[in-house]
Amino acid sequence: MRLLTLLFVFPERDSSGQLDLTELIGVPLPPSVSFITGFEGFPAYSFGPDANVGRLTRSFIPDPFFRDFGVVVTAKPSTRRGGVLFAITDALQKIVHLGVALAPVEDGSQRVVLYYTEPGAARTQEAASFKMADLTGRWARFTLAVQGEEVRLYMDCEEHHRVAFSRSPDGLTFQPSSGIFIGNAGGTRLDRFVVSFGVFKREK
Repeated sequence: MRLLTLLFVFPERDSSGQLDLTELIGVPLPPSVSFITGFEGFPAYSFGPDANVGRLTRSFIPDPFFRDFGVVVTAKPSTRRGGVLFAITDALQKIVHLGVALAPVEDGSQRVVLYYTEPGAARTQEAASFKMADLTGRWARFTLAVQGEEVRLYMDCEEHHRVAFSRSPDGLTFQPSSGIFIGNAGGTRLDRFVVSFGVFKREK
């Protein structure tokens, strides 16, 4: 089983500063998605291999997107195959404009990958990649923070790595028919993630 929380954090956002991607799932639950008891007893969603959860990006994500943001992930992989955690694609579902994936385990380690592809690019761009120990069967909590010209990886609230990141001065913009997906990347060829998603616990 994998339990996962996906959360966008926006430093300059006026309200709570957060978007919980599990809210994309909705009720009634889509086919191949079910409720389970998750991490520390909190509710979670179990995604089977045929789950296909997605919406139009503009129904959930601000456009233009925030230039600086973070993606908070809590996950416990049960296989070594990796897969896409979430993705925002172009209208034809050929390119991932923004997304996060875990690469397959190789030689006892695996990578967490950030995709960030600006409009006009011919193919999906890998903006940053960080090597981790094999996460299979154990809890991992990490944050990818995109700020200015850097991407940083935080684990257990401590910075572990950072890489330079070249991009335009503007935030990402998305086509009117762009889609956002969790556990997969729409019609792209990136691997699905058979996964359980935890519900984010908001502090009062």
